[in-house]
Amino acid sequence: MTTKLPTKLGKEPLIDVVCGVNFDSDTPAETLLPGLLLQKLVGKQPKFETLPMAQLPQALRDSDANLKNAPLMRIVVDDQFTILIGSKWLGVGCQMPYAGWSAFSDMILAVFGVLSDLPAVNDINGHSLKYVDFIRGQVDTESLSRFNLDVKIANRKLSNQTTHLRMEIDEAPFLHAVTIMHPATATQPDGEAFDGVLVDVDTYRIERFTVGEFLMQLPDLLEAIHIANKAFFFDLLSKAGLQELDPQYD
Repeated sequence: MTTKLPTKLGKEPLIDVVCGVNFDSDTPAETLLPGLLLQKLVGKQPKFETLPMAQLPQALRDSDANLKNAPLMRIVVDDQFTILIGSKWLGVGCQMPYAGWSAFSDMILAVFGVLSDLPAVNDINGHSLKYVDFIRGQVDTESLSRFNLDVKIANRKLSNQTTHLRMEIDEAPFLHAVTIMHPATATQPDGEAFDGVLVDVDTYRIERFTVGEFLMQLPDLLEAIHIANKAFFFDLLSKAGLQELDPQYD
């Protein structure tokens, strides 16, 4: 593990971030959470949007593991944060540019705190933190040298081949689900497109808590999962790859 982690990157690669919590609920949470959250968002400017997944019957969503935690509603708060609501899942995202971990974690604490007012919630099953980064750069023979990655298939080493890798790395108490896509293209809001490599690190902690236990420990749980995710990302970068991003240390 990297001993000293950068506090900031001069060339910020982050394009998406979401923190989520899974829970057991006797009642679909999307029927109660919007009203409870509205009470918490006094002075804010929330925009509510129903997502396409909400059109599917709940029985169908419950029967498919890939749909069970799908968000059904999105609330954009002050054009800065996004709250995602599912039947048994609640998530918080941050619009780009990233507000930074301090502001983001404060928002997570505020949003997840509403679970204490949700009578239908029985237990917390787990929580996760997902960061998606897009590392710009010409797709060439050195593209994958940005990473501490050594993969051979049929005795052929990956270097600049079209690659879509997904791995699950167990690092108790966390599980890192890592996806690397090369080449990839990202498009900015103004329509300008960039080539590069997409890196998705989704860190899970599957552990059962009562709602009270979870909320009491939440500040420490967030710090732990944030450090684990951040350390894994920087361990994934080679020395050359890290230098490309202009690391800064306070």
